[in-house]
Amino acid sequence: MKLEKREITLNEYDSLRDIFQTEKGLLFAYAQAIGGLERKQSLHTLLDFMQETCQDMYFVNGLLNGSAIENK
Repeated sequence: MKLEKREITLNEYDSLRDIFQTEKGLLFAYAQAIGGLERKQSLHTLLDFMQETCQDMYFVNGLLNGSAIENK
């Protein structure tokens, strides 16, 4: 059996898709955390983080749509 080195390359689309999925997971984690909050200040902080994450997801989605290489 012969072992070969394989070159692994990521294209722009794959990287952006991974970023989007990570942000999506983060948003779900924030949503789950809302149920365990007791302080109003913590809720406002968490909602700010959620809004920031949604804005990031919107930006990355725009980049995905404009990406030259799409793997479908």
